[in-house]
Amino acid sequence: MLRRLIAFLGLLVLPGAAHALPSGAGASDPSIVVGVVATLTGPGALAGQDLVDGFNLALKQLGGRFSNQEVRVVLADDKGSPDIARQQVKRLMDRERLDMVLTGVSAPSLATIIKPLVDARLFVLNLDQSPPALSGAECSQFLFSLAAPVDGLHEAMGQYLAAEHIRRVVVVGPQTGVTNDAVAALKRTFPGEVVAVLSPHPGAATFAPELDHIKQLKPDAIYSLLTGGMGGGFVRAWGASPLKGEIPLFPLWPAVERQMLPAMADAAQDMISIGTWGNDLDSIPNRRLNADFEMEFGRPPSTWAAQGYDAAFLVDSALKATNGKTSNEDALRTALRRADFISARGSFKFNTNQFPVLNYYLRKVSRDAKGRPTHEMRGVVLKEWRDRQAHSCPMRWVEEPLPVPVKK
Repeated sequence: MLRRLIAFLGLLVLPGAAHALPSGAGASDPSIVVGVVATLTGPGALAGQDLVDGFNLALKQLGGRFSNQEVRVVLADDKGSPDIARQQVKRLMDRERLDMVLTGVSAPSLATIIKPLVDARLFVLNLDQSPPALSGAECSQFLFSLAAPVDGLHEAMGQYLAAEHIRRVVVVGPQTGVTNDAVAALKRTFPGEVVAVLSPHPGAATFAPELDHIKQLKPDAIYSLLTGGMGGGFVRAWGASPLKGEIPLFPLWPAVERQMLPAMADAAQDMISIGTWGNDLDSIPNRRLNADFEMEFGRPPSTWAAQGYDAAFLVDSALKATNGKTSNEDALRTALRRADFISARGSFKFNTNQFPVLNYYLRKVSRDAKGRPTHEMRGVVLKEWRDRQAHSCPMRWVEEPLPVPVKK
């Protein structure tokens, strides 16, 4: 009996999917059954669609197989709710003969479902942001993450601001502990002053009080941690205010990802952000992702699509190393740790806490050959950044070299 491998891939979804595909909606009697638990409806669905489309594109390029094993995908929607996430995971485990579950849910949903999964000795591959403790003291040999640790974004931004001789920054973020953590990470590499931390009301659609306060403080830059609708709304409000010509705004990449840019008109033009992927990264996998994704789905890919794309090739590489078998958990874990695939995001490997070691790139909003808003890569800010939480993770392992093929 195959070991169930739970590979939590961020927000993977097929258009129009409800809770799950019918049991016959894939290969007939497949060797590998892949469960997907993701946010298919609500605010998280936009990212989820790109993640699943990226994954499905890679699976299609692999001929619908991992290590020549036929694959069937079963879908479940957590609707952005931790309670529903828990119910859906239980339903999948009870009803399906799972070898893998690919999903991406919010950090609260992941916190709800991670313990029962790892207690059951199920591998989890996470493709969305996770609670920081999971990369440190609460790490697990059954948890892998393909999502970039968010601290890397803040440390990269701090380093960039310092290089640009920016001395005074106002941070705008949500009223949660996430903002405090972000400021702490920023200060590790930014020697200047965070003159204020402003938190708009949850769900705010206008930002006049915050912009007026920023005008009074006269910082050298604004660092926005707002994402989703608030993130885009803040960019538009800043772009319509006199501050646009006076104080530069640096947002988190999800606020200005490619799907978001058309709604911002010219507000985001020339805006700088930092991310772990760019559409113009020059590599064979990334060129293929860009060309095939747009041909398949009628829109350009995003960072989320690149993460889903990477996830499929990671799983394929691991199963090739185990000859398509999932029953030996030690062999499978070793194969996943090797990450023997070429990432669309550039350099990729796992740290000892099984979180990714990635490059963090400087990106500038520009326009592509068709006049559509996109990003232009401006270089590497942090090269192969390693999560500082890893030292708190008790796991210690040494990357094992790949076997040398024997010549016959």
